[in-house]
Amino acid sequence: MKKSLLLLAVSLVALQTSFADWVVIQKATTDGQTQEVSIKIKGDKTRMDLGQQMSVVADGAAGNMVMLMHAQKMMMKMDAESLKSMMAMAGGAMGGSKPADKPAATGQKEKVGSYDCEVYTWSGQIGTGKFWVAKDFPGYQELNAAQDKLMKAMGNPAAALSPQASDFPGMVIKSEMTMMGKSTVSELVSAKEEKVEDSAFALPEGYQEMKMPAVPGK
Repeated sequence: MKKSLLLLAVSLVALQTSFADWVVIQKATTDGQTQEVSIKIKGDKTRMDLGQQMSVVADGAAGNMVMLMHAQKMMMKMDAESLKSMMAMAGGAMGGSKPADKPAATGQKEKVGSYDCEVYTWSGQIGTGKFWVAKDFPGYQELNAAQDKLMKAMGNPAAALSPQASDFPGMVIKSEMTMMGKSTVSELVSAKEEKVEDSAFALPEGYQEMKMPAVPGK
C-alpha cells in the first residue's frame, strides 16, 4: 500500500487545471513501458487518463479526487481532508519536507519536435531530472500557474519535493526524471485550448466503490 501511495503522489504531479478548457496529450515511458496520458481541463476540474488502465478525476477548488480502475471496475473517492492526510503519509515515506532545489539552466539549447528548447537539470531528495523547456509556448504561464495551484490544494508531497511548473520560464516539452527508483521519460504530444464537455468528468456507472485505506492516527 505504501508503494501505491507513493506512485499516486508522483502521478498527481502530471495533473493540470486552468480557467480555460485545454486538452493535453503526453507520452510517458516508465521501465520500458510506454503509454499515452490524456489530460482534459475545464476550470478547476481535471481528468487524467493513464492509458486504458486508470483515470483520475480531480476538482482543484473542492480539493477532492476520484481514482477509477477500469479493468476491475472499481473507484476510490477521496475528499480534501482524507486526500491531504494520505499525501502527508506519502510525504513522510518520501523522506521529509525540505523544499526542493530549483532547476538550473545548463545553457544548452536543443530542438524537441518542432520546439526550440532550453535544457534545465535538477537534483533533490527524491530524485534527479532533466527538462527541455520551450519559452515561447503559447499559454504556458496559465498552465504552469494552474498546475501549481492544484498541487497545493491537494497537498501533494511530490510537488513540494520536486520542481514546480512555475519554476520554469516556459512549457516543459520533454522531461527525464528518476524518482524513488523509477525512471520516466515524458514528452508533450500536444496541448490545445479547446472545449471540454462537462460529461468528461462524470463518473461511470457500474463501478464498485472501494474504501480508501485507513490513515494511521485517524
